[in-house]
Amino acid sequence: MRVRAMLPFFITLMTAACGNSRDDHAAQACSDEIGKRLAGRSVGLDPSDMRKHIKSESSDTVLVSSTVVLDKGLSSENRQTFDCRVRFDAGGAASVLYLQFNWNTSDLKPAR
Repeated sequence: MRVRAMLPFFITLMTAACGNSRDDHAAQACSDEIGKRLAGRSVGLDPSDMRKHIKSESSDTVLVSSTVVLDKGLSSENRQTFDCRVRFDAGGAASVLYLQFNWNTSDLKPAR
């Protein structure tokens, strides 16, 4: 009897545990692409902020909007926003379709 009463709880728990994997894959795909595009620079990303700002655009496409910290820890450190569109194939693999940095030049510090 107790097992039956606990079954809905465990099903809900397991569903919740698996629910964010798609968002995790989208955030990781964007992080990897940003790493490639900004190779050689010190970059800081917040995966939890990226996951919070994911919007579904269709059944297989999401838009990730977040902030990247450039030159992290240096005197020229600054924050810029970005938009990253990710598509999932039939197997669930994520690939970046579009990556745009929304440069705010007023925040840039002159190089020394």
